[in-house]
Amino acid sequence: MKRQTERKREKKWIPLPGRYFQLTVHGGTEQSKRMDRFSVMANSILAVFSVMQLGLIPTMAEGETTVFGAVGEQVILPCIDKSQSDGLTWKYNGQIVIQYMSRLLKGRTLALSDRSELNKQEISKGNFSLILSQLRHSDAGKYVCEFSSRTFMVQLQVFEVTGFPSGYLLQGENLMLTIQGASSVKVTWFDNRQVEVTATRSRELKTGERSLQIPNLQAEDSGTWRCHITSPSAKLDIPYKVLVIGFHHLNQETLYKAVNSTVSFSYSLSTHLQQIRELAYIRVGLEWKPKTDSKYLEKFNFTSKEPLLTKQMANMQVTWKPSNHLEVKLSKVQFKDAGWYQCQLTFSRGHVGKTIHLVVMTVSADPVGPLSKWANVTLLCKLSVPVPPNAQLFWEHVNGTEKKLNTLGHSEVKVKTKTVGLWRCSLKVENNVVTSIDYTVVKAAEWNSYVVIGLEVGAGIVLLLLASLGTFIGTARLRRRRRAEKMARARRDLIERRTCQCQRQLKNDYSSA
Repeated sequence: MKRQTERKREKKWIPLPGRYFQLTVHGGTEQSKRMDRFSVMANSILAVFSVMQLGLIPTMAEGETTVFGAVGEQVILPCIDKSQSDGLTWKYNGQIVIQYMSRLLKGRTLALSDRSELNKQEISKGNFSLILSQLRHSDAGKYVCEFSSRTFMVQLQVFEVTGFPSGYLLQGENLMLTIQGASSVKVTWFDNRQVEVTATRSRELKTGERSLQIPNLQAEDSGTWRCHITSPSAKLDIPYKVLVIGFHHLNQETLYKAVNSTVSFSYSLSTHLQQIRELAYIRVGLEWKPKTDSKYLEKFNFTSKEPLLTKQMANMQVTWKPSNHLEVKLSKVQFKDAGWYQCQLTFSRGHVGKTIHLVVMTVSADPVGPLSKWANVTLLCKLSVPVPPNAQLFWEHVNGTEKKLNTLGHSEVKVKTKTVGLWRCSLKVENNVVTSIDYTVVKAAEWNSYVVIGLEVGAGIVLLLLASLGTFIGTARLRRRRRAEKMARARRDLIERRTCQCQRQLKNDYSSA
């Protein structure tokens, strides 16, 4: 007969921090009891480890968070406790930064005490995040947030974008932007139009894209450039303001104008000079030269200390507004005014300039005035420079079919014609007429022609009569002069003869006596 043992079930409670776990222990033989005790111990150990993994025993750190910050800016280090703990401590390198125990206390870390704080309005909500202001490179490191028996760790990495040269920049200079900070991050650069920068002729990435070189700066490069830093756990966007002093549209401008027209051209700067505190003195100069290979001649020269300046010389007026504008106005353009006008600003560290080319057109006719029936007129149209390869200079008879083009490379075009009416000389650049001058050939009236011929014939007859009269008068005068000379000689001879006869007679009388 088999003996059956009745197993008794016994319930035991194992105390754990914060709660109890119930285990069931089976009664039985001595061996089974020993096995049950072993099972109880094993189950207890497993239960403890399970509870610790579930976070029911908060004795381990809550992990580590990485936060990026920029030099000079503000950053928030997260620490949130929903359990409404009574106290909290922030530490950096083992030193207390801030401690909260019913009231806020500052630590002895002098480098951070004046630049760290908690959001008092958020403390009641369990938000104990640390706010650091005016970040420095020395602030980087590991921060620890402790409350109750829980711990949060925050790894702060501080970055900075530096530029060389710093401060304001001049058009044509080279700029090097560099990111300083941890190297185990990905760096992406964006230009002032928020377009990602790639390596091109005008942009160069160096040292693993941690440096960006911008050669030959232009006014259009002014604005906010950005450095985007990313890692698997954090990201940061750092702006860098680029301020380039220079002229908009630096490429040489060409203006085409007709003689006696009015022209105005301006030099606009990329920024307001009054906003740059470092600029204490600026020299402004306007120069001009008539040909490409000639030297510039100074026309105006003044300084930025004059708030608003207007100068007048001949038919030229120059107005300078120190903000960002220089305007030149020619009231009546003459052919001699053509040439290159350069505005140059001189600063303590260099100068910037821009040139505007003024091309002037003029026309003339030979002969000038009404065209007679049998005469031709030669019309001449001339530019101050040779006609560019992409341009055409030509005469055309308005509402007619006659047209004359210039020879390639020449600066003028001629047309010889008898056709009266409106003629127009035009300069076309890339199929666009940029300037033109009209000249009207007037036909002389027929009665005017007869009058002119009659006057010419009458003038000839008068001249002939005058010449004949002059000849006659001259001949008569010559004859009278010769006759007078003969009579004078005859008188002299007669007087001489009488004198001789008297002398002979007197001699004879003396002899007789």
